Amino acid sequence: MAPAIRPPLLSITIPCYHNLDQARRCVASILAQTWTDFDLTLADDGDGDDYREYVASLGDPRVRYQRNPIRLGAMRNMFQAIGAGAGKYTLAFHEDDLLGRHFLSAAVGVLESHPSCGFVAAELREFITDPSPEQLAGRTSDPGYNLFESPADFVRGILSGLEPMFGSVVYRRAALDGVVAAHDEYGTLVDRPFLMGIMQRWSAAVLREPLAWYRHHGDNARHTGMSTEHILHLFTLYRTTLPTPLNPRDRALFFTYSGYWLFMLYRLTAPAQRSTLRRFVVQAWRRDLYNPRWSRGYGRKRLLALMLTGQ
Repeated sequence: MAPAIRPPLLSITIPCYHNLDQARRCVASILAQTWTDFDLTLADDGDGDDYREYVASLGDPRVRYQRNPIRLGAMRNMFQAIGAGAGKYTLAFHEDDLLGRHFLSAAVGVLESHPSCGFVAAELREFITDPSPEQLAGRTSDPGYNLFESPADFVRGILSGLEPMFGSVVYRRAALDGVVAAHDEYGTLVDRPFLMGIMQRWSAAVLREPLAWYRHHGDNARHTGMSTEHILHLFTLYRTTLPTPLNPRDRALFFTYSGYWLFMLYRLTAPAQRSTLRRFVVQAWRRDLYNPRWSRGYGRKRLLALMLTGQ
């Protein structure tokens, strides 16, 4: 009897939708990886044949095409991609982003070295102009990374300015068992709650070297599924993940972060999906997600005036 064929160690899936020009560059950056034990699937959420023809033109047995039977939309297509394939590890990567040549080697290396690590992400690095071939080929023999042992430590990293790039996450497939993406509760902000769900049983790592690049989006179209209630749910999760009562360091971290990002996310929310700014601020304050002492956006006097008017 012939021995069973082992699946590649890593399964990569790219959710695709009418963006073939950038997908070509994305796929090229993956096929140029120094670590090659992977298969690659383009998950087409559209209705044309461009991606199918492109995959056929590659003639690479590692690369295949798959069309979704029904339109899923960007976020749900992404989450379907996370669990696709048969590899021990899995990566769902945006079709308009790019990987440095040593990213897979670095990410899988961390996972192989730390059996309790559930996922490895790259730190968010945005670009408008494509990184140069020299940047993509940059050699990192011993990539620096942060290892987070608990959800609270992960939240502290986020509050301190660490931004894990969701489209770069390499997951240990076993770590996905039982973890569900709460789309209704968090909308397009569901990525970090999903990662924190994995960390209920696993540790996590974020690479600090420039090994993955996220394309800057100049419009707010990707935030159309976000509401002000989704924002409040996310900050409630951050707040309740930290030990209670907050120690002085956690208090400073949380309220400094919320005093800035509550307003940034509010501005990105579509008008039809948001309450008035006054109502939003009061809701955040009443839920102990906002403290005017730490914010330059809506100070004590303005908040007090709102409370006195009962709004």
